[in-house]
Amino acid sequence: MNEQHALIEREAHHQITERVARASTPKVRSSRRHQVARGLRRFADRLDG
Repeated sequence: MNEQHALIEREAHHQITERVARASTPKVRSSRRHQVARGLRRFADRLDG
């Protein structure tokens, strides 16, 4: 149970950090290719832990 709690805490911290980073960047229109690439990088970061 404690191991699962640590995993949940890590995921929550990751999501908060990601949201803060997204909120602090200026909103600039990017091409669809860049949007897909950014999404794939975020997904890969989640897999890496």
